[in-house]
Amino acid sequence: MKTLINKISYLFKNNWPIIIIIIISLILHVMSLNELGFKYSINSDDASYISSGLTFLKEGKITMHGVISAQIMPGLTFLIAFIGLIFGDGYSFMVALKLLYMMMGITTIIVVYKIMRIYSNKYISALTCIPFLLVDYIWMDNLILTETPFILLLSLLIYHTLKISIKPNNKDFIFIVIYYIIAVFIRPNIGVFPISLIIFLILKKYNTKLLIKQLFIAGMALLAVLTPWTIRNYKVFGKFIPLTYGTGNPLLLGTYQGYGYPQDEELDYIANVDNKMSNEMKYYLDNPKEKEYMTRFYLLEYDGMKAKYRMNSWWKKDKKSMLISYLYYKPKELIISTFYWDEIFGINSKKLLILKKIEFCLAILGTIVCLIDKTKTKEILFLGLIYFSQIVIYSYTFAFDRYAISINFIKFLVIGFGISVIYTRLVNIRRSKSESTTSNTGIQRTTKYRKYNKQNKKNTKK
Repeated sequence: MKTLINKISYLFKNNWPIIIIIIISLILHVMSLNELGFKYSINSDDASYISSGLTFLKEGKITMHGVISAQIMPGLTFLIAFIGLIFGDGYSFMVALKLLYMMMGITTIIVVYKIMRIYSNKYISALTCIPFLLVDYIWMDNLILTETPFILLLSLLIYHTLKISIKPNNKDFIFIVIYYIIAVFIRPNIGVFPISLIIFLILKKYNTKLLIKQLFIAGMALLAVLTPWTIRNYKVFGKFIPLTYGTGNPLLLGTYQGYGYPQDEELDYIANVDNKMSNEMKYYLDNPKEKEYMTRFYLLEYDGMKAKYRMNSWWKKDKKSMLISYLYYKPKELIISTFYWDEIFGINSKKLLILKKIEFCLAILGTIVCLIDKTKTKEILFLGLIYFSQIVIYSYTFAFDRYAISINFIKFLVIGFGISVIYTRLVNIRRSKSESTTSNTGIQRTTKYRKYNKQNKKNTKK
């Protein structure tokens, strides 16, 4: 009992700032649940995910929007089905789901804190986590979407990658593989993460042979778990779909963002899209009741064809506006937006948007500080590669505030690194001045002592 008390005392003493933040986060989450209720929904993808999980539990089918689908990865479907298996599909089921999401949100705070503790003290590490107390994160954790688990998994990937870069070991490697595979089954855009990881580990002079060996093992593991999913998709849709087929619609929506994009009335969709459809696509679009899941599949394929035609037309019509839209307007929308469609605690989104702009400016300053200092350059590059690779993916398709919140926490880390560098510099300057003062005092004392000895010797001779 004494040992347990000592451990708890030691844990609190060494981590009390983050414990306070976790308690505040827990209180805010409970307050939001009380305000919104356990059945709260925005009746968007969150409702479809819940339906998908319960359908899989009851019928063994992976669906989205009411039809058999490969529009989403099945990870969240499996998770919701598992909760349904334990708690049923009534009120207890919703309570369990909302509490699970609340715990995932709070766990993310702990992981981000642990990332910063690798490089800094408990105060700066806790300070880095304060933005998680903003209402957009609290509100988001009330929705059964991919964002909350994705943020947790991405933060875990970053944590274990930073750890393995300092000291190569099998434990962190295994965790990276596990979290990466789970993340792929939640949201496939995490697929580009290994590029950032490989570049970072090479810069950190990671053992090349070990890296190749570990990448091979990870690749085989990923292939093993994706194969059944790919086979299932081929059997259902007759197409090779290793991940999802859901990019057509966001790609099309993305062609209506920015400025200077072609108007629908300017384009000939019949000649350039409809007449180029395959016979099979035409059949299912003309006979939507034949196989609803195939109609849904081809509708998204049709959106993709339409999107590519619009993009080609836009490029031919006005290259400048397209480049500015895709390289500036859409990334800007992702960088300073916030996913906060409703209100809790009487706080509106306008106040949050101001904070997001401040957050971005601080992240830029943090980056500059780290690059000037040069001690955290590789880590900042690693975080930047992850962040901007996701920005590129979302900017190419559809710049959406929901997607942006999944990577916002990376800015918190950059700010934390910047504060840590400034703090370390100030400590070193203070220490240097202290040592200089001590040294000067010692020299003065030695000089006085020598003068005293000389005078004493003269008096003795006399």
